[in-house]
Amino acid sequence: MIKICIKSILFSIILSLTVLPFRSISQEITVTIDPLERFQRFEGWGTSLCWWAVLAGKWDDANRKALVNAIVDPDTGLGYNIFRYNIGGGDQPGHDHLTKGSGGAKVPGFKPTESGDYDWDADSYQRRILLEINEHGQDLIFEAFSNSPPWWMTKSGCVSGNSDGSDNLKEDYFDDFADYLSEVVKYYKDTWNITFRTVEPFNEPSAGWWKSMGDQEGCGFKNNQSKMIKELGKALVAKNLFGATSVSAADESSIDQALTSLNGYDTEALEYLSQVNTHSYSGHNSRTQLASKASSLGKRVWQSESGPLHKNDNSHIALWMADVIIRDIRDLKAEAWIDWQVSDPAENWMSINADHRNQKFTYKSRFYMHCAFSRFIRPGSHIISSDNDNTIAALTKDSSLVVVIRNGTGNDKMYSLDLSKFSHTGKTVKVYQFSLPGDLKPLADMQLPDNNRLSINSPSQTVTTCVFSNVSSPPCTPSEITSYVKINSQPWQETTNVTLNAGDTLKFGPQPLSNGYWSWKGPQDFKSENREITIRNISKSQEGDYVAAFCNSQGCTSSVVINVTVYDPSKIINKENSRNKYDNRIYFRGNNLTVISDYQYPLTIQVFTLKGVSVYKKTIFKNVTTPVFSGIPYGNFIVRISTESGKPVFEKMLVNLF
Repeated sequence: MIKICIKSILFSIILSLTVLPFRSISQEITVTIDPLERFQRFEGWGTSLCWWAVLAGKWDDANRKALVNAIVDPDTGLGYNIFRYNIGGGDQPGHDHLTKGSGGAKVPGFKPTESGDYDWDADSYQRRILLEINEHGQDLIFEAFSNSPPWWMTKSGCVSGNSDGSDNLKEDYFDDFADYLSEVVKYYKDTWNITFRTVEPFNEPSAGWWKSMGDQEGCGFKNNQSKMIKELGKALVAKNLFGATSVSAADESSIDQALTSLNGYDTEALEYLSQVNTHSYSGHNSRTQLASKASSLGKRVWQSESGPLHKNDNSHIALWMADVIIRDIRDLKAEAWIDWQVSDPAENWMSINADHRNQKFTYKSRFYMHCAFSRFIRPGSHIISSDNDNTIAALTKDSSLVVVIRNGTGNDKMYSLDLSKFSHTGKTVKVYQFSLPGDLKPLADMQLPDNNRLSINSPSQTVTTCVFSNVSSPPCTPSEITSYVKINSQPWQETTNVTLNAGDTLKFGPQPLSNGYWSWKGPQDFKSENREITIRNISKSQEGDYVAAFCNSQGCTSSVVINVTVYDPSKIINKENSRNKYDNRIYFRGNNLTVISDYQYPLTIQVFTLKGVSVYKKTIFKNVTTPVFSGIPYGNFIVRISTESGKPVFEKMLVNLF
């Protein structure tokens, strides 16, 4: 009787397990992490300031500081370090239709009329947030961007677009618009010490939906994007801003349109362009193509705006956006990931719900999801290979490995993280997990087994972040750098020493061409992350050593120093002895030097390169005409005439005369 009861109970238990619902765990998924397969160096996370900052800038000091800290603090907040400041166009007086963003879309311009002065008191609220961020943020990068030129530069007289959505900048106002943007950038640098690393003159320029009397600023710019980039680049050069500040483009709404626009830029436009900006609302199949094209041109890629514009399923917004982030970083090779605005009024678009009336804020689920990425993959991290589409892996500057796993399915999943390709790993693994409805919690530390394979459960509808400390990669081999330079339209030269004239155009084009990233340092705080550098209208103040460093795909860095000497014709050396003994008696005609002398002793004529190398020497007696420059290559030289004792009696620099 007892045996029968036990069997009955066991049968009932087995039966219940077959009919009751439960969450299954699929077979363990192996993810191999390879530290020697490195991709982009990640610059950070961010948001635009429009339009929330226009409203939050009105908050009291303590409330405003608390909001800013929730955005910039890397430990308790989002840890955002990239901010896009909107240079407003400013609409025509009498227009009152910029109502988007709870009224924040009405961003003031700095030049309300064509003939009037700049109004630098304008846009004080957005600027207040910008300055607060500059005071409290870390690893900051600022970009200025425009949604529309001032109303008086537009064809329609309205900053929300043309009547039919077509291009809206007047044909003869490209240089005026460039002057406006660069003047704002210069004023912010000179007055508030804010350096915008890039300036973006467009916003979704090819979309066709920017029409007059709309509820936000916008300007069609489907045509003549190259022209606008060049005008803006020239304006930055003229105001001595270029180098520290360059041009980005084109903030197209879709990735495929961004690729089309980039393919249409001419050579000169690309010289001023340092960064390819794209929104990732759509065109996702073009991620890898845009990454490849930008890499071939030596341009970094930013995902500069995203959100659920084309979300068409019932998945939770936080998990949906986590998928966008992972794919933008994995496939687009985005070096920065930037939200549209951290506090959009629309429910699905916000990470922080800001109550501007009462100056309070609360966190939404997206906030915690973003933190699962942004608190751990910090600026300066390298994205490395992880062979699973629902993961990203990064090596941080403090020698940690971060692996983020997204599980947007209805089932729990087991992952095996294979770290066998690392030469060393710490054994303690810290784990954090985002889960719905919205929090990010630390889980119990785990121990990495001796086989360097960590098995970890990824529950349904979560984002799991694993942090491995004290990791190191196997030794790698630095790449050899070949230095190429070009002066004006002359052929490329393989050299590390360059001599040219003020006003010339100098191009650096070192190789390798791809599979790594470049960083430059040079005179006057010159910095760049392009491979190919163009310096137009070079000046004497720009001469010196330019150091180019190349970090290859294995993470090894090599460098080259290119010395640049600039001769300025306005500072010609023309020294004669105090008695002007040879005044008007020494002159050049063609390749010949004529010396008319009543000096009774021999004179020595010497010709030197600007680096002091002697290329000609001859002793003369009294009057002589001599073909000094026969056989000397074209270039810049110093001619010196000295007495028998070596005392110079004449010295002059000649430019491109022979």
